[in-house]
Amino acid sequence: MGLDEKGFRGFIREGRGVPKGLKESTVRSHILVVEEFERFLEERGSSTEFSGAIASDVNGFITELARKGALETDALMGLLRYSRFCRNDDVTAALLVLLDSDLLRRLARSFEEEFGEDVHARVLGGYEAPPLGSPANTMPSSTGEFMRRLEEGVGDDATRRFLIDRCPHMGPPESYSEERELFVASKDVDDYLSRRRRAFVAELEGHMREGTLFYNQRIDETVVDYVRKNPEVGTGQRRGNVIYHTKIPYMAIEYLRDKDPRAKRYHYCHCPLAREAILSGEEVSRNLCYCSGGYTKRPFEIAFNRSLKVEVVKSALWGDSVCQFAVEIPEEMLPIRR
Repeated sequence: MGLDEKGFRGFIREGRGVPKGLKESTVRSHILVVEEFERFLEERGSSTEFSGAIASDVNGFITELARKGALETDALMGLLRYSRFCRNDDVTAALLVLLDSDLLRRLARSFEEEFGEDVHARVLGGYEAPPLGSPANTMPSSTGEFMRRLEEGVGDDATRRFLIDRCPHMGPPESYSEERELFVASKDVDDYLSRRRRAFVAELEGHMREGTLFYNQRIDETVVDYVRKNPEVGTGQRRGNVIYHTKIPYMAIEYLRDKDPRAKRYHYCHCPLAREAILSGEEVSRNLCYCSGGYTKRPFEIAFNRSLKVEVVKSALWGDSVCQFAVEIPEEMLPIRR
């Protein structure tokens, strides 16, 4: 059958697994890279359709793009979005790992945008982030150097603020428009969080029922039950003027099954820059976790239409069994006491 351009365009218009409102130039570039990938599959004698590709096919194609000097994040995003459209989970998982390898390079660019060329040259001059496609086990040492340079160059407070504000995984504000709509439709913060929780559990149940991936992982009844029993997980729970948000494990089935504390922390950690350090024991600054703090507070900022403060309470990188964040609620947003 080959590329299903009509179906893919419909998938994008509906915003299913992709940001809404992608530009036509972006959609077209996605289609072109998928066509190139399917030609690659045909030439190597593999399945000629994307839906039949496996992780080794993707890795071979990425190697070919790198050889030609054409390996860019946009190409990987196009492949990722098409793999989600045709529900090729093996390819999706492989592409997510590859995209994570670009995070330090993106952070370094953001640092220059945030602090200017002179500070960038002083702090990160000579630093080389791992190239796109680098294996995960190269991340801890490069991340350790990156964090040391930032902390020595601009201090701990500025480093934390930078990571909170410029987390590479955060989408643009319009990606969170549904959060604002949900909050406006709610009676108060508690009602909003309750609705948010019901929607999250329903989403997980849908992935379990349909056998589809929740981002990078499969969901089973043990995971859904874990989330049901832990109100903070995935959506957050208010105590006083703070929303305490505990992340769902990155690989929840493995996390719940494994008994070894270090392995559990590894399965829990979402950060590709920190995860391998948990196993290797290489030192990575605790401040790195404020990047996840920025990602955690972004939906609440869009919902409340306010800038918010966030603190890291617990972290798998720090030795805790979970990652927990505290997001401060503005006084005017608190439920009225009767």
